[in-house]
This record gives sequence, C-alpha cells and structure tokens, in this order.
Amino acid sequence: MELFTARVCPYAHRTRLALLEKGLGFEHIEVDFKNKTERFLSVSPYGKVPALFHDGQTIYESAIINEYLDEVFPDPPLMPEGPVLRAKARIWNHYCNEYFTPDLYAVIRNRDRAKHGELAGQVAERLRFVEREAFGVLSGDGPYWFGDRISLTDLAWYPYFERLPAWTHWRDISIPEDCPRLIAWAEAMAGRSSVQSVANEADYYIERFRDRAGERMAA
Repeated sequence: MELFTARVCPYAHRTRLALLEKGLGFEHIEVDFKNKTERFLSVSPYGKVPALFHDGQTIYESAIINEYLDEVFPDPPLMPEGPVLRAKARIWNHYCNEYFTPDLYAVIRNRDRAKHGELAGQVAERLRFVEREAFGVLSGDGPYWFGDRISLTDLAWYPYFERLPAWTHWRDISIPEDCPRLIAWAEAMAGRSSVQSVANEADYYIERFRDRAGERMAA
C-alpha cells in the first residue's frame, strides 16, 4: 500500500489518520508539487493528494479513500452503525468540505480589514452550528462526533483544528467559548496516539500561512 501525501495538506492528513487508526502499514510518499513525478500522476490523475495505490488499484480523494479503507479493512470500524447515522456522517463530512472549509480559508485569504469582522463571524457561526447540531444531538456523553467511538467524521474535521493556531495568530480566530463540547472534542482528538504521531507544531502552520495571510488582523 502506497500513500501519496503532503505534510501541509489537511485532506492528506485525514487519510494518514485513517490508516493509523486502522493500524495499517503503508509506504508514505511525500509529494513535491513543484516536481510531480510520473508515478504520482499515474496514481492521482487530478495531481492532488492524497492518492492511494493498493492491490493494483488507484484510489483518490480523501473521503473516498477513507470509506474505501473502512470497507476493505472493517476492523476497527470508522463509520457509525446503521444507515441513518452513516448518512449523518456523510452529511457532516459534506458540511465540512462545502461550507466550513471555504469560509475558513476565505478569512485567511482576505486582506480587506473592513470585511474581516463579517468573515470571522461566519466562521464562528459555523462552529456554533457544529456545537449545537452535531455535539448537541449526536455525541451523547462521548467525546467524539458519534459518541465514544471515533469516526471518519472526526478524522475529516480534525486537521483544520490542528491548523487553527495559524488562524488564531493571523486572524484572531479560535473556537468560541460558548462551544464547550467542540473544545473538549478538539482536546480529545489531540490526545490520540494516531494524531500525535503525525502532528506538526503550531509554528509550522503559522509560518506556512504567512504569505497567504499577509498581515495580522483582529476581530
């Protein structure tokens, strides 16, 4: 099994965590985007990471790879039981990709101070929505999205929270204080051995987003 990945990429981060949570051995191949190899492009026709080569087949796109891994290697399971909760997991993964992530990156790309408050407020509301509609409904007494057992939804969201110190530094954005379950979830995730084994320091992300952010802005 080969995983083509990039240290900075949150999507690749998701799949590294899935492989580690599954306890699967794999060859980690770091991609240089300025010098994409023919081998990489043969596995990832989109030229993006992550991309997986397994049993002679190429699988790409993080959500698809992670569900593939959960089907092929079902123990331990990383999707909740039953069609309803599985649908909920996919809904929350979609929300992360289509709503939360674009808003988060819009804040870091924005250079207009007049727009910063509105953009930052939108991110805060996204996080409050998660607090209310995910952790307030699905988690019960457990620390994770669907209770006591970690899922692909936790792995889909967590990479952005490891990177959140860069948003705090450059844009004064953090998890709102009125989101205690979300704060506790981020702490629980940060404590997992899979997360710790591939974690980067906050300074790495702060420096990585320097050019994109330009200058610091406060709400």
